[in-house]
Amino acid sequence: MVQEVIRMKVLGEPGVLYRSERFFSTPSAMARHLFFYVTRCGHYYCDAEYDFRDDCAVGKMDSHKNFFLIFIRSGKLHFQTAATFMAEQGQIALIDCRMPHRFYATDSAETLWMHFDGAGARAFFNQILTFRCGKQVFLPPADAKIEQELAQLISGIRSATLTEVDCSQRIYRMLCHLLFPQSAGAIETDGPVAQAMHYINAHLFEELSVSRVSRAVNLSPSHFSRLFRSSTGFSPHEYIVLHRIDEAKALLHSTSLSVKEIAFRVGYRSEVNFIASFTDKAGVSPSTFRKNPL
Repeated sequence: MVQEVIRMKVLGEPGVLYRSERFFSTPSAMARHLFFYVTRCGHYYCDAEYDFRDDCAVGKMDSHKNFFLIFIRSGKLHFQTAATFMAEQGQIALIDCRMPHRFYATDSAETLWMHFDGAGARAFFNQILTFRCGKQVFLPPADAKIEQELAQLISGIRSATLTEVDCSQRIYRMLCHLLFPQSAGAIETDGPVAQAMHYINAHLFEELSVSRVSRAVNLSPSHFSRLFRSSTGFSPHEYIVLHRIDEAKALLHSTSLSVKEIAFRVGYRSEVNFIASFTDKAGVSPSTFRKNPL
């Protein structure tokens, strides 16, 4: 399904130059329920008079009250949300336009931008800010191609040839690159994160700590933890726990070992702690899982 699109030149918005373009896109009921979708997007050329405030007429429109992603092609924009920050050429800003906000230029600027929402959009926004320690301006990896994705999305909406599925996939890819800036593609096979994964898998039955794993890959614990999380989405501790649970599931399903024996096989020193951890992560106790593998 191709989204319903209204194409228009931007007229009457102070500071937005005439060659700028803005497009409205109305998602279907299915897109609102299942996909990421765009409500407005555009390619703006601005001068020093550009000053968008949330109390203006456009700011009160439903198509504005969602999430806003903007790529700065040239110049810079200033933002006021819960924090005050600036985005410069090559950077991306991400804000929640349901909250008080203002963005403005003090000189000429060129931007690509979209307003978007959809299933999982709130969770993505919150997780990105959590992983980025609350920062809302980012320098994307060179190979992430977010500018290209955004330009193609705007072009597809301009021509009314972009399907809702393609639109959702493009938004998802952009958000994933913001969520995992160190991992635009697969994790480097000879990099420290891959080395740490191999080390954890080889020593899963032993006592493993973040300090021990970080020493194995010659990084400080703090730097290792940040790198591991930004590349995988997991903290090292969570990765260890989840892999121990996965190994325990395989043993519960394929062997007759007791729960206590399995607990020690996968690195737990207490059957009680193992049962509590397994139940928390798998949603059922080890004995229940053995009877009905999920």
